[in-house]
Amino acid sequence: MKNKYPFPIMIMHWLTLCLVVLAYLTGGDPTVHLKSGELHVFAGVSVFLLFFIRIIMIFTYRKDIPLNKPMSKYQRTLFLMVKYTLYSLLFLIPVLGWVTLSGLTESYQFFGMSLPLISNSWDVEKIGEIHEFLGNSFMVLIGFHALAALIHHYVFKDNVLKSMLYFKK
Repeated sequence: MKNKYPFPIMIMHWLTLCLVVLAYLTGGDPTVHLKSGELHVFAGVSVFLLFFIRIIMIFTYRKDIPLNKPMSKYQRTLFLMVKYTLYSLLFLIPVLGWVTLSGLTESYQFFGMSLPLISNSWDVEKIGEIHEFLGNSFMVLIGFHALAALIHHYVFKDNVLKSMLYFKK
């Protein structure tokens, strides 16, 4: 039985975390806060693209993903709820950000390139509020995810946290 995630999945996991934190720290209207806005859009676009790469990697490495101790039905349900919520938000938050940005401006320069925008007639302010709310909720959920890993490590004393950390034996 494998006891560590494959190294590429570890890299993807921690890179995604860094980009999500960067997006969170540089939040705001990218059409007003130009430099931090450009970083925010970069992080959001990167998270969106990495989402698809991540899905491909999970299918590619599915046989190498560690199976931890059997969980109770409650733990398994909670695990799956958090997992699918995290994945949904990795997709949904950048999409809502793109729709919001599209409603704020007719063109957006992204590191010297024009970012493709969509024409929309939706309530941009409301979508922006949803984008921000989900971003904040995502950070809270990430905190719970990290707390759960620490509980597994210090209370259950299992391999869950170590399986996502790279240390040579």
